[in-house]
Amino acid sequence: MASPLARQLEKALGSAVVGSRPMRGGDIADVSLLTLKDGRRVVAKRPRADQPDTTAVEAMMLRHLKGNSTLPVPEVLFQSAAILVISYIPHAGVTDGEKAARSVADHVAALHGNASSNKKMPYGFDADTYIGPLVQQNRATEDWLTFFTERRLMTMAGSCLRTDKFDAAMFARLEALTLKLADILPPAPPASLLHGDLWAGNMLIDGDAAAGFIDPAVSYGHNEMDLAFIALMGGLDRGFFDAYHAHRPIDPGFFEERMAIYQLWPLLVHVRLFGGGYVGQVVSVLDRFGV
Repeated sequence: MASPLARQLEKALGSAVVGSRPMRGGDIADVSLLTLKDGRRVVAKRPRADQPDTTAVEAMMLRHLKGNSTLPVPEVLFQSAAILVISYIPHAGVTDGEKAARSVADHVAALHGNASSNKKMPYGFDADTYIGPLVQQNRATEDWLTFFTERRLMTMAGSCLRTDKFDAAMFARLEALTLKLADILPPAPPASLLHGDLWAGNMLIDGDAAAGFIDPAVSYGHNEMDLAFIALMGGLDRGFFDAYHAHRPIDPGFFEERMAIYQLWPLLVHVRLFGGGYVGQVVSVLDRFGV
């Protein structure tokens, strides 16, 4: 006799599940490739027992990207407590790194062309989201410096301090850096729709093209946040930035200063999750800016 979940899935998907095999996933969920009786393949994600259930938020973010951009993301097929089923995007890996990087640039530049509809409070999102298993605070602000400093940098720094990932001296150095940011970051950049977690594993490459993007951590903010993330963890050919610049010019000062500042966000996320060598990378950024 089929389980209640199996019956739910059959009703939602229009076909019974007849096969399942594990896929490589993230650190917080078990991911399976399901084969349906009608031949389709879909992906099921189930949070691990020691991790938060992020499935409803992930479904919401994928639907937002699907409805507000042309970014190729999986379709949400079913979501219930502790399970998310999405469409499977075939991808065979990279065969031409230069062309693949240009393809990613085409998609990311188009994504960043979608602006916040909240003209008074453009930075943030309608709800808090997740980056991995960590809450990403998104309460909207009218000021970019406030949003980046309070919702990103110091919120995650405080979490690292409370969980003993670094000490009070490191926290104080980050606080000192925030006093310099008004001279480094633009006060009111366009509020672009951001994927928010653009590391190599979240970009599905099929040969020489980007087939899809998964596991978002969406918000509206300075487009350079996504660019800095890619520079740190995207694993793309350098041609990505030339191709992106052809679509959306990258302002002077990004590579020289702002990229390192914006990379503190993913670095602090990784310090909070993994500690280790990521602390040293944060220290290098702080040393560079003399705090």
